[in-house]
Amino acid sequence: MKNRNRLAAGITGAFLAGALMIGQAAPAVFAQDGASLSLSEAETEEAAVEEEEKTEEKKSYPQLETTNSEDAVVTAIDVSGVVEAVMPSIVTVSEKSVQEIEDFFGQSQSVEVEGAASGFIIAQDDDELMIATNNHVVESSTEVTVAFSADAEDPEDLLAPAKVKGTDAKTDLAVIAVSLDDINEDVLKQLKIAVLGSSDKLKVGQTAITIGNSLGEGISVMSGIVSALNVEIVTEDGSTFTEFQTDGAANQGQSGGAVVNEKGEVIGIFNAGYLEGDNMGYAVPISTAIPILQDLVNRETRDVVDEHGYMGITVVGVSAEASEYYNIPEGAYVYEVTKDGAGDKAGIQKGDIIVGFDGISIDSQEALLRQINYYEPGESVEVKLMRGNGAGYEETSVEVTLEEASEEVKKAQDKEAERREEPEEVPGKGGSDWDDLFGGDPFGGLFGGNDGF
Repeated sequence: MKNRNRLAAGITGAFLAGALMIGQAAPAVFAQDGASLSLSEAETEEAAVEEEEKTEEKKSYPQLETTNSEDAVVTAIDVSGVVEAVMPSIVTVSEKSVQEIEDFFGQSQSVEVEGAASGFIIAQDDDELMIATNNHVVESSTEVTVAFSADAEDPEDLLAPAKVKGTDAKTDLAVIAVSLDDINEDVLKQLKIAVLGSSDKLKVGQTAITIGNSLGEGISVMSGIVSALNVEIVTEDGSTFTEFQTDGAANQGQSGGAVVNEKGEVIGIFNAGYLEGDNMGYAVPISTAIPILQDLVNRETRDVVDEHGYMGITVVGVSAEASEYYNIPEGAYVYEVTKDGAGDKAGIQKGDIIVGFDGISIDSQEALLRQINYYEPGESVEVKLMRGNGAGYEETSVEVTLEEASEEVKKAQDKEAERREEPEEVPGKGGSDWDDLFGGDPFGGLFGGNDGF
């Protein structure tokens, strides 16, 4: 019975729908998102087109392509082969020096300081192994020791004493020498002389691998690039020289280390003495260094003597500031010449500026003192001077035969030694008997302290 009623209702609904269609066109009915929309035929067609356009906009893309490592053009740089080839020429340079420290009360005392830096082997003859490093590494040293990069059962076999063969303050270069007799035979067989390249055609972006004793913790490798050329370095005393810059992680202790290219050729001598920021290091270009190192290598290796010779003069250092202020060359300014002394006999005059001593450049009174400590009385030494001529300065050279210190000077030296050993008994700011002996600084302290030579 229920099925019949449903059938009758369906027939009746169909009949009514047909009657409505006879009276007017029946609109199409669409269900979209749960809402019924009544649209005309034109609207229906337009809606269909829009739906098709939306479908095209939402089209999917195929999976993005990935690069196979076998097809990659750029790969990470492996410098292990370069390092392996260069390492036998790298050394650690340890040194001891005595520095003057001023305490809270203005008194001065001598303190022994130890430091560690780097170097690399540049030459060998029948007697010695020569090593390049920075001047500031060894300039004030009283004892120098090197540690070689080699294999040894006993670590002590890697160590050997070294002597300062020569220095050049203006370029911050130095050469130290190690006697072959002081090197373990098995260690010596493993060592190599570094291959020196050229820095004349360096380009920014070229490989620059720095190998040295980073922070005194041992030899390490910093790989980077040449990041700048012809960088002017200004030292604490105001003097300048030109180096190139690298972007490797630069640290103290790498001073004197080798900067090599991708072939393992040395293109620079790292100089950590003038670091100014993170990942910014400097190096002396090897083409600048080679002629200076060549001269230093050929010098006679000397020992500090117990009693050095004297020129019979008193000097003060000419700093960069004093040089600019007075328009005079940097060096050791002569403001006192002892009558009939060695300097007087050689023709040195008051007002001369010593800029060279036995082939070593002199840029301060300290540099002159360091050099004369290797020469005994009776030795003849060429001294290079800059002498004023009214219109400027001209270079001249004299030969000085060094003499023994006078009794007056020896007494002053003894008093100075006592003051250094017992500074607490001396009032004031560490004043020395040199001032009483030779008079005060005529330049009001602009040049530094007085020293007799």
